[in-house]
Amino acid sequence: MRSRIRDSYLFKCFIVILICFVIDSTISFFLPYNYTKTGIFIVPCMGLMMFGLLIKTIEGVERYLFAAICGLYYSVVYSNSLAIYILIYLIVAFSRTLFKLEKLTIIEAILYCGSTVLLQEIMLYWIMWITNITRYPVTSFLVMRLLPTVCFNMILSIAVYWVYNKVKVEEE
Repeated sequence: MRSRIRDSYLFKCFIVILICFVIDSTISFFLPYNYTKTGIFIVPCMGLMMFGLLIKTIEGVERYLFAAICGLYYSVVYSNSLAIYILIYLIVAFSRTLFKLEKLTIIEAILYCGSTVLLQEIMLYWIMWITNITRYPVTSFLVMRLLPTVCFNMILSIAVYWVYNKVKVEEE
């Protein structure tokens, strides 16, 4: 019985994350895409931010299994790199275990979500840079992608925090 309740809870969390991924895709569709890499490029990360808030409520090994599944799903459906997003989601799950606050205020949630997006963007750029996938200069990356993406997502994190508190995806 306990196992079915736990499975139901994990399924609810996964559905919330999937909805956030779809919203990310929708927002991305309406944002201008920078094909030439000469202008601002913004990447919405509502799924990652909601994941960062929800992962605290999942205990034990299930936390890392859930992180790996979410990372794998994002990699397969939305990205063209398999291992990096699994690694990012596992790192976020691990860092959330170190973050001791059970209930976050809105300011703490905004800062946590902003730092999570910052970590993801830096990791992606660093891995792409060391593997010679990109030759995008660091200063251009900082000004044209990192700063706009983090600022935009910190604003979005207010909505993520509100939804997180309203949906109350909690274990029964």
